[in-house]
Amino acid sequence: MKIKRYVTAALLAAISVLSYSKTLTVSVRVDNPSGMAKASEPVVVKLKDVKKLDFDVLSATVKAGGRDVASQLDDMDGDFVNDELFFLADIGAGETVTYDVELSDEAVGTSAVPRVYTAFQLRDKKDLYPDVLKVEAPGSTNVFNDIYMHGITVESELAGYRIYFDERQNVDLYGKKKRRLELAETQFYTTAEQLAQDYGTDVLWAGKAIGCGSFKMVRNQQPSNWDCVKVRGQRVVTTGALRTVVEVYDLGIPVSEVPGAVAKQGARFDVHQYYSLYAGHRDLQVDVQFSKNLKGGVFCTGVQKVGVTADEKTRMGHKSKGVIRKNGIAASWGCDYPDMGKKQLWAPEPIGLAVYVPKKYVEGSNEDDLNYVYFVSPDKSGQLHYWLSFCADKEEGGYHSSNEWFDSLDAWKDGVSQPVKVTVK
Repeated sequence: MKIKRYVTAALLAAISVLSYSKTLTVSVRVDNPSGMAKASEPVVVKLKDVKKLDFDVLSATVKAGGRDVASQLDDMDGDFVNDELFFLADIGAGETVTYDVELSDEAVGTSAVPRVYTAFQLRDKKDLYPDVLKVEAPGSTNVFNDIYMHGITVESELAGYRIYFDERQNVDLYGKKKRRLELAETQFYTTAEQLAQDYGTDVLWAGKAIGCGSFKMVRNQQPSNWDCVKVRGQRVVTTGALRTVVEVYDLGIPVSEVPGAVAKQGARFDVHQYYSLYAGHRDLQVDVQFSKNLKGGVFCTGVQKVGVTADEKTRMGHKSKGVIRKNGIAASWGCDYPDMGKKQLWAPEPIGLAVYVPKKYVEGSNEDDLNYVYFVSPDKSGQLHYWLSFCADKEEGGYHSSNEWFDSLDAWKDGVSQPVKVTVK
């Protein structure tokens, strides 16, 4: 009889646990309005918009036609409650795909294979490089060398990026030969042994140039660094197997430092830059948010002229070329040493750079000795959105000439300009 009582008690306990588990099944319709097929297209479901959802979502299952689709849940505001469901869609031109999504308040481990990587680490005396989620410092404090890899770092199978933690805030690039995750091993400082195993490397030396899509202030019609801020910081917003979002921010900037901006004497503002990298993508999405309406204040982004200062031997036959178009695309192609201090280890790198800025943000453009630049202003809500991308000639299956690279950019622009439409029922 004791055994029966124990079995009955165990069953009742199991039933009790199950009765407290909540689930909600919804249908997510994804429409592709564009005339081109999309691969690894970002799909975001905002959980606050899901009707009848009355619990905190701790896990989700996504299916299309009975097939499991990898996904991740993201806490976007740091309150330890998931705000968004994210997955990737492969969808034909003009097509519609319906996904069955089950949301649950029960935490379940994920088996999704990591396809993105995020690193934000400190450099310590024991070289342990502890992970951090946020670093904030006075604008006058130099912590550049205290951050391992010199700034927050993100990577997909196709490309790696880091944003310098200093007044430059330049976007630096890591190019690959193989399509795989590598930065956990090379950390932007590829060794001779890793080179022999076809690992990638840093591929860009920006120097005093704008780099690839770096967001800058403007002085005398030239890109200028963020050297007048009260506080600067970087933060990991969210990361998972399929998407990583990181933030770069500057606080307490004098409005008087911004050309065209009108404000009360002594007024200051903040700017938050969000960088999103998706699995299967080489391009980086940049979303900028200002704390106040700057009434026509001008900033800039663009690409540098790769190899324009290199000698003919260093260029290896890759002539420095570039374009700045009325449709918001600026691009360049060239070859130069990616790190002037590692010439004996790293050879010159042929690469292509690109930035796309929607025309509604563009106030003008300029070509100088080092850069192709767009002057940009936020909209009335204080927002600004653009994309940047690059390719390395050594990439297998990539782009290997200026013509190939430049010819690919209109399709890229059209793709990011026409995202899929997501409807939850």
